Amino acid sequence: MGCRKRTIISAVRLDRHLTERLCQSDRAFETVRLAAGYRLRANDAGGCNWSGHVVPIHGLRAPSHEIIEAALRPIVEAARARFNLSE
Repeated sequence: MGCRKRTIISAVRLDRHLTERLCQSDRAFETVRLAAGYRLRANDAGGCNWSGHVVPIHGLRAPSHEIIEAALRPIVEAARARFNLSE
């Protein structure tokens, strides 16, 4: 996976991608927005340059934090394999 070329995108575009993928997985997440973590100083062992720590932003009507985190895990893993953040 480390040799695979990643698409370079802005943090705003990554946030939008993650949010859209989460909402597509279940309509219960329509009130949740995501903010990607931070850009790393150097690529990690897998070649990704962002932390993978994603902050869910939601109101009271959203599913519990545990449910959001469980749904997010595969979405973030796939995005980390596909994208790197631009400068």
